[in-house]
Amino acid sequence: QRGIEDLESLAAALVSLDITVKRELEAGRDEVRVMTAHGAKGLEAPIVFLPETTLSRTARGSALLETEAGGFLWSASGKADGPAAAAARARRVRKDEEEAFRLLYVALTRARDRLVLCGRVSSRTKEETLQGWWRALNDALAHPDVGPQVRAVRSGDLEFQRFGPDPTALGPAAGADAATAPAPAWTSEPAAQEAYARYASPSDLGEDAVAPAASPLARSRGLGRFRRGELIHRLLQVLPDLESAVRETSARRMLGREPDLAPDQADEMVAAAMGVLNDDRFAEVFGPGSRAEVAVAGTAKALPPGLAISGRLDRLVVLPDRVLVADFKTNRPSPDRIEAADPAYLRQMALYAGVLADVFPGRRIEAALVWTDGPKLMPIPELLIAETLAELGRNG
Repeated sequence: QRGIEDLESLAAALVSLDITVKRELEAGRDEVRVMTAHGAKGLEAPIVFLPETTLSRTARGSALLETEAGGFLWSASGKADGPAAAAARARRVRKDEEEAFRLLYVALTRARDRLVLCGRVSSRTKEETLQGWWRALNDALAHPDVGPQVRAVRSGDLEFQRFGPDPTALGPAAGADAATAPAPAWTSEPAAQEAYARYASPSDLGEDAVAPAASPLARSRGLGRFRRGELIHRLLQVLPDLESAVRETSARRMLGREPDLAPDQADEMVAAAMGVLNDDRFAEVFGPGSRAEVAVAGTAKALPPGLAISGRLDRLVVLPDRVLVADFKTNRPSPDRIEAADPAYLRQMALYAGVLADVFPGRRIEAALVWTDGPKLMPIPELLIAETLAELGRNG
């Protein structure tokens, strides 16, 4: 809705957002949480196990190596490294090790009362050859300030090292008996079938919808079937908010970012969009106070019982005495009269009008289809909207 059209602008907008996400550990729950060290950052638990401290880094990583100067070198194998590539590869190894030890620090500082460090190796692995976390932990336990307080402890067939006081055996916790109650009678009865989904899309209701007319560009230079309609919709969404003098130039600049669009295709789409925007019949639809892509969801007295819709209005104008709602259609050729329009389109607009009538009581709801082919503005008579809703209620 802010008119962002490229990835670079979107990334800049996200970076500028001032959002802080605070994570807290649920208190007092008898459960075991399994997390990565990275995911546990900022949390605390009474007892923390590190089950895998003997794993070593096995991934080769990308062949693209970053240098100290901020450049990049491509080297698929260390055997072929020259001096610059070898230095860049050593830099990446150093950076990876620094990040690994930052994660180890996070993992070690999550425990409030007790920390249990574990590891497993094959019978052929010599402990002195292990590196990474295990080597760092063993070196820490052998430190002169720590080593004298480390002692060997046996538990059954296991022998392990312990630093700090022995834990106090508390025995099994006295679990509270969960209160049980008989299941209510309705749980054994089949649920009544609902007439509609919780929220239905107005464009999907009804099985008699005519298949949308294929765009004339459907098989032209690889454009998809609905590509023309999507691009014209985007133009009609963005251009009304710009000064009229720069609309056509902006439209060509927007379509110029589409790599699969030929110049003649872009010209046709710009002409279709500008034909609508420059037509006096559409002045109110795109005038002051009009809004594009308005989300609407809910039910209404005029809708069949149990039906709630969720959709998006192409254009909405709220005036003191009436409400205008318009939907853009790019089908070609467009019908000559509203009664010949696709029944799915009429049903869609009737549902929108029904909901808006409850949202804006006392105001007249005027619905219309805007065809870019022509262009044409086709108001939908109130009687036709009422008949469409009545038919939908009978079929539901």
